[in-house]
Amino acid sequence: MKLRSVLFFAMVLLTLAACAQEEAPGPEALPTDYNYAAGELNFSVALAGVVIQVTDVQVYASDGNIASGYVYVVPMVNVTNQNETAVSNRDFTLVDEYLNEYESWQTDVAFGSALQTMPDSVGQGQSTSANHVFIVPAAALQANLKLRWDSPITLSRIDVALGNLGAATE
Repeated sequence: MKLRSVLFFAMVLLTLAACAQEEAPGPEALPTDYNYAAGELNFSVALAGVVIQVTDVQVYASDGNIASGYVYVVPMVNVTNQNETAVSNRDFTLVDEYLNEYESWQTDVAFGSALQTMPDSVGQGQSTSANHVFIVPAAALQANLKLRWDSPITLSRIDVALGNLGAATE
């Protein structure tokens, strides 16, 4: 009986030790030479000569071209570039609190005529206002989505928090 109690106690200690080592996902660590700035909807965020502002975010339900359970998230993004390096439209992603990343799609959508597409790049001294189209799971609308501009060339990252986006509209 004593051996059984010791084994039970040892198993409980091992289980507690294993649970203590698991950590919830924290903020993604950037290399130490990266520059970082963050902001929120309707505020300009500047870093390394690049200014990004998200002025509006629309959410659209599936138009039949995407899988069930997914929605379109369409932010209006103002970009001003004073850096020598061009800002590429491929440098923008949506990221949720679980660090899932969603790429921007410049795709044909039913509401496409109302969108302004971003040029492939925004050169030095240029500004643009454009929409990005992201396809995300509907559940991600409450996962603290943020628009991310990440430039490995300039070692810069800007995150703009979009807030709670609620549910998809028809």
